[in-house]
Amino acid sequence: MPTSTPRRPSQPRMEVPRRPASWRRRLRRSRRTAQAAVVALVAGIMLAAWRADGSSAEVFCPFGGFETLWTWLTTGRTTSHLHSANLVLAAGVALMALAARGSFCGWLCPFGSLQEALYGLSRWAGRRIPALGRWQRRPAGPGWRRADRVLRLGRYGVLAFAVVGAGVTGTLVFRDVDPWHALIGVLEFELSLAFAVLVAVVLLSFVVPRPFCRYACPLGATLGLIGRLSPVAVERDASACLGCDLCTRACPMALQVHTASRVTSGQCIGCLECVAACPSVPALGVSVALPWPVGAGSVATRDEGGGLQHGTRADGADGVEAGRAGQVKEGALR
Repeated sequence: MPTSTPRRPSQPRMEVPRRPASWRRRLRRSRRTAQAAVVALVAGIMLAAWRADGSSAEVFCPFGGFETLWTWLTTGRTTSHLHSANLVLAAGVALMALAARGSFCGWLCPFGSLQEALYGLSRWAGRRIPALGRWQRRPAGPGWRRADRVLRLGRYGVLAFAVVGAGVTGTLVFRDVDPWHALIGVLEFELSLAFAVLVAVVLLSFVVPRPFCRYACPLGATLGLIGRLSPVAVERDASACLGCDLCTRACPMALQVHTASRVTSGQCIGCLECVAACPSVPALGVSVALPWPVGAGSVATRDEGGGLQHGTRADGADGVEAGRAGQVKEGALR
């Protein structure tokens, strides 16, 4: 007589407070509203500069402040095409990075918003064209993941080229290949290398979320480095995590949020899409803590983009921090 295999008792399902869909919609609507407002403002500035016949809209670019900083410190003048307003904007976004990491990129950068909108349009088309949707949902192979990690270092090379080149030559060497320069001058429609780069970014944005932000943006690289000193970061509580990895799939920069204890990667743009996607209220939120590991219990886990997430383990549990001060969970934002 055959003996039946005894059934194992089923594991009790974790019960955690669930985040209401209305909260996620409000968060995403707030970010979209901020992005649309800045895009409208920049479009107005571009139009006004075009009508002024020669006025440069580049004076409203924060990165120009970092490019001209050395020239201003050594000569008291700004680099050609720039203005002291660039220095003020650079100081503003630097302070923003210290307070909230890369949130300028995720909430206010018009060029990042454009790339995000193009990728969103591609996803919208994929939901209506089955063949395109299947191609978009295919998993990334190991070859692409390795290439992605290497390509992400490119923006630091661009940063060095732009800042050092401007300091040595006294000119904006990055201007000739800057897609943002081509975009703000699009009404003049001048065929140039910068325009070719802009076209390439636009096309890549249909298949890769924020390609310029990931691989070539010198401002994003600058804010990522400054943001390392910020005490604010997205934090994951492993004891409340459901293991669904929705946070990672929602991240436009493809950071491995679902395996991190604290997301301190320089690639994080502070968009909070991971928090909005997480169904568990206590699992993922925004916290305030020291920006570097303290004591022997500190851990650092490497993310997909090559950045590090730091957290302090006081109880030996993976990804759980105890004894940190000033924690602010996203539930307080409701």
